[in-house]
Amino acid sequence: MTIVNTNFQNGVFKIILNRPDKINALNRDLALDLAKAVSEAESNPDVRAVLVYGNGKGFCAGGDLKDFGIHTDNPNEVKEFLKEGQEAVLGLYNMEKPVIAAVHGPAVGAGCNIAFACDIIIAEESAVFSEIFSQVGVIPDFGGLYFLPHKVGMHVASELVFTGKKLKANEAKEYGLINQVTTEGEALEKARKLASSLAQGPTKTLGMAKRIMHQAPNSSLEEILQLEAYGQAITFQSRDFKEGRDAFLEKRQPEFLGY
Repeated sequence: MTIVNTNFQNGVFKIILNRPDKINALNRDLALDLAKAVSEAESNPDVRAVLVYGNGKGFCAGGDLKDFGIHTDNPNEVKEFLKEGQEAVLGLYNMEKPVIAAVHGPAVGAGCNIAFACDIIIAEESAVFSEIFSQVGVIPDFGGLYFLPHKVGMHVASELVFTGKKLKANEAKEYGLINQVTTEGEALEKARKLASSLAQGPTKTLGMAKRIMHQAPNSSLEEILQLEAYGQAITFQSRDFKEGRDAFLEKRQPEFLGY
C-alpha cells in the first residue's frame, strides 16, 4: 500500500493521504511522500487545480505518536523530519494553482495545518479541527503558528493553540477557518466539482492573484496596488485574457487554457 496516492485527470491532480488504519497519522514516510506528490503537482504545467483528501475515517489524525519513523529524542532527526514535512506545506501554500481540501473526520495537529495550507476547505459536519499539540506538550508545527494568527487574529489563535480546543466544522466556519460545511459523505464530491470547475479557469491569472493575496497581510495598500499593476500588466498579455475578453463581448462562455 502506498502512503500517498495520486491521480491526474482533466486538469485536476488528486493527492490522497493513505494510511487509513492510522487515520492517516503523519510519520516520516507520509511526510516524504506528500512532499513528493505536491512537488509533482506544482511542476506539471498541465495541472490546473489540486484536490487533497484522506482515505478511511478521517483527513489526518496528526502526528503518529507511536511511530514517527524517527528517534524523537534526537533533535537533529526531529528538525530534519519537520523540514521534510514543511516542503509539502510550502508547496501547497505557494503553488500558483488553486488547492482544495476535502475534510471528513479528524483534521488535527499537523493534519489541521495541512488543510489550512490549502486555498479552499470543504468539510463535512462531523469534521473536527484542532491544534491539539499542547495536550501532548509540544508546539504547533506544519505552519500552525503562521496560519492561525493570519486567519483569526492573535487573541483567538492564542486560545486555540494554548487549549487545543476541538472545533466541529460549523464552529470552524464561524471562526473563518474553512469555507463550506456539507452533510456527511458530501465534502469530497463538492470539492471534486469545485476543483474540476477551477481547472477550467485562467490558471496563471488565479495563481497571480493567490501570490499577491499572500503578501497582503504584511503589506501596505500602496504596495499591493503596485503588485496589482505589475500582475495586471502580465495577465493582460495572456491568451486567457484575450479569450475572456472576446467571450464577454461575444456573449459566450470562455474556453480558458490556463496560460
